[in-house]
Amino acid sequence: MTRLYFEPIRVRCEGENPIAFVWRQSLHHITAIPRRWVVRIDWWRQEVVRQYYKVECDNLGTYEIYRERGLWFLERTYD
Repeated sequence: MTRLYFEPIRVRCEGENPIAFVWRQSLHHITAIPRRWVVRIDWWRQEVVRQYYKVECDNLGTYEIYRERGLWFLERTYD
């Protein structure tokens, strides 16, 4: 089961890759990035580009996070 959030998060990166993020005042260390992809939406108006990462963390959680215009968001959690 997944849950949708679309909440802003703070992310620490090493180069282009996220290595940790803070969500709801808890630090999550990323242990793996099994998938990454780019989504382009509203290309006919003002294009929005989102860089998505499916990440696994040290708390055994799996999350979907994305970066859009320099800001980071948590979109989904997996049970």
